[in-house]
Amino acid sequence: MDAEVVRCNLYQLDLVQFNTKRGMIDRGLVISYAPEDDTCRLFRLDGTMVTKKADEIPVLERSSIHVGQFVVSATDAGGQIGVVTGVATDLHVAQIDDRGKVGKQILGVSTAGVRRVRELSLGDYVLSGPWLGRVVEVSVDVDVLFDDGAVCRVADAGPKVLKSASNKKVYHFPQTNVPFYPGGRVTSDSFEGSRWLNGHWKLDHKIGTVVNVEMAGVSVYWIASAQRGTKQQLVQESAPPTHQHPSSLTYFCSASDCLWALGDRCFLNDDVQQQHASSLQAHTAPLPTMTVANHNTTVDVLWQDGTRQYGARSTYLDPYGYPYELMMEHDFFPGQHVVDNAPSDAVDDAAGDDANGSARRVGVVRSVDHKDHMVHLSWFKAASTRPGNEASSLEVECDDTVSAYDLVRDPDHYVVYGDVVVRLSTVTVTGSTPAAQQPQATSTPADVPWVGRVVDLLDGHVQVKWSDDSTSMVLPHEISVANKESYMQLRHEMADWVEEDDVGAPQELDAANTVNDPHDPADATNVKGGDGSVNEVDGLAETRQNAEVPMHAPTGSNEGPDVGSAATEADLVDLVTRGDVSDDDSEDDSANDVVFKATDATGDGGPFKFPNFDVVKSPPDHHYLDTADQGISSGNGSVHVKKVQKEWKILHDSLPGTIYVRAFEDRMDLVRVAMVGASGTPYQDGLFFFDMQMPQSYPAVPPEVYYHSFGFRLNPNLYTDGTVCLSLLNTFSGEGNEVWVPGTSSLLQVVVSIQALVLNSQPFYNEAGYERLIDRPEGHRHELPYNENALLLTLRTMIHLLRRPPQGFEGVVRDHFRRRGRYVLETCEAYLQGCVDAGHGSMELPCSAGFRTALANVMPKLTTAFAQIGAQGCDHCAATNH
Repeated sequence: MDAEVVRCNLYQLDLVQFNTKRGMIDRGLVISYAPEDDTCRLFRLDGTMVTKKADEIPVLERSSIHVGQFVVSATDAGGQIGVVTGVATDLHVAQIDDRGKVGKQILGVSTAGVRRVRELSLGDYVLSGPWLGRVVEVSVDVDVLFDDGAVCRVADAGPKVLKSASNKKVYHFPQTNVPFYPGGRVTSDSFEGSRWLNGHWKLDHKIGTVVNVEMAGVSVYWIASAQRGTKQQLVQESAPPTHQHPSSLTYFCSASDCLWALGDRCFLNDDVQQQHASSLQAHTAPLPTMTVANHNTTVDVLWQDGTRQYGARSTYLDPYGYPYELMMEHDFFPGQHVVDNAPSDAVDDAAGDDANGSARRVGVVRSVDHKDHMVHLSWFKAASTRPGNEASSLEVECDDTVSAYDLVRDPDHYVVYGDVVVRLSTVTVTGSTPAAQQPQATSTPADVPWVGRVVDLLDGHVQVKWSDDSTSMVLPHEISVANKESYMQLRHEMADWVEEDDVGAPQELDAANTVNDPHDPADATNVKGGDGSVNEVDGLAETRQNAEVPMHAPTGSNEGPDVGSAATEADLVDLVTRGDVSDDDSEDDSANDVVFKATDATGDGGPFKFPNFDVVKSPPDHHYLDTADQGISSGNGSVHVKKVQKEWKILHDSLPGTIYVRAFEDRMDLVRVAMVGASGTPYQDGLFFFDMQMPQSYPAVPPEVYYHSFGFRLNPNLYTDGTVCLSLLNTFSGEGNEVWVPGTSSLLQVVVSIQALVLNSQPFYNEAGYERLIDRPEGHRHELPYNENALLLTLRTMIHLLRRPPQGFEGVVRDHFRRRGRYVLETCEAYLQGCVDAGHGSMELPCSAGFRTALANVMPKLTTAFAQIGAQGCDHCAATNH
């Protein structure tokens, strides 16, 4: 059953053939890639490692494909996304001795026909009565037979205690395997102190043969119970002990990343062994140990357009966004529950409810047009989607086709194929508003299976296969998804409970002869993409490139310099060094002569007379107003006052024309910043507000910064909770001038960096590691829709600002949009028409149908908001939109 050889992209855990003349023994799993010399490190069938050139390695199979994984076509990486709904794997197993010699072979063995040497793998789901847990540690006892018939038991036989006797350095995958198996030759310095089952220790007992491997103990992280559901606080309050004897546990299912791969040691199940008894060499003890030498995997896929593909070769698919989670918030799949997130007529509320408290509409996706970002769905009648209702089915109100940008996933009903779920047999509702309502589990009858796995999503319902092998359809609010973290994350959370040892060590290679855990999604690293760009398992090369801007503003321009994506932090150094802050306050007292007069915070002084820097009275809505004891203040002495005034002078003298800063005489540790989105970015003409505080240890540490998000995530670096992710603020990794340098860095550098580096023309690539996707199909697929969504959220932010401007900036907000509102609306109209006058005739303006549909929904509200403040030149726009 040799697999077909395919030339395609390489990914970690791909099964490859690197020497066709030698056949089986020269197959390997891709472990890592070295970009400097274009070589791959491969795990061979006999457990050894070899390094080979990567550019000519053909792929036999993808070993990492699992149910619930998102994939794309290997020939169309920028096309629609699919989700794996089923995987079928047949194994080619063989007897291989310690010297790597291949003996008897059996083809076409299903995964159900074999069992691992160690019955439980790390990450497996296990049951103990009414409790569901994940295996995070397994200890094994190993019985070793010596040539004179003596047998000893090595307890808790980790790889530091017991080692392979082979002359070759042998590795294993810690999640699914142990390095010891019946028939393997081992050595140890601990034989003398072990328990002797037969005979006694002798000096010549240096090397023996493993005759039995038995689980001795298991550590379990409990994640759910039949009585308490999946709420971790409730579960942990009464969970069973972490350490369990294997006999007390019932295996439920493997983790999605616990897969069969090359080199896995296994036993044939009794029926398979009897079927092939004549072809296996005679054994009395130990039981013959087989090794996975090859496998054939076929995959069933549900695509975004609603079509299903059955029995596809694994090499015809690429893991989507591997190793990154590239699923955007507007990537939807058939069967998913979604919530209407279009701007409401009452209040554009990012929390999802209208001003009158009524819940948004809920629907189920039927199909998605991934190019136009349009979603065909069915809306449910409101009564059938309320948590706690007793309806046995969801009632469809109507079918509709809407923009993907006007939808969000229903967070309370988000399940994926392969998810392990817990039945909530009796559902009650907590909270006083629809947004606060959460299902709670009560006792599940003992004769009703309460743990299952999602096998399909149909018409808004979830098909679950339960622990007793029965299958049924349930409503989404009747189940809860169990913990999906990797076993290493769970084990880390149990660091105080679980004794540290070598099992599952995350290092790629360590003294215990293990490789890094390639089955773990946290360690899964893309080896080679479609354009040959690469990275090693241990990290990513942080190289930022500039790419062509996919969206641009067709009309108008901003005052001040262009600070789009072409700027880098190194480019900003010259700009800000003229305002360097010195820690030496003894040599320069000139700051004491700088006087800034406090003015009225409203700033209502005529047509845009706001200075870029001013000192006013502190506003009551400043995010850090209640942290006076944590920041620099005038009460901390003249040294701190001088430091603050130096910062004020730098800002006063050097701020770009599109950044406005207000300092506060009564709270010298605080500032508020407004900045205009730069021309040529999706943030053009938007206003973005940041509150800052200089802590007591400033300038030894960077300022604290809070972003006024209004609940919108319009940039990877700006979070809805106000967090600003930037290396200069020590909220992200960096080096050199990218990080805060006491005595050199300043508030000016912070605000200019945010405008130039965060609010840039291609924010999709701001996400850590995504710069590697520039000029790759995966990057091209996302850069335009990310910009479209960022522009839409910028427009919705404008509406919020006009309704609730930050205090002290009311005049700035009003006057800015009085002058720029016309250009904002003209830009929107150009997108709706699909073209722009470029001076020499019309030029096509690329955007999706979904973007135009969502834009048409927000335009009337934006036009009304501009008209209410008397924005210049908006009369014709208002007439058009009404």
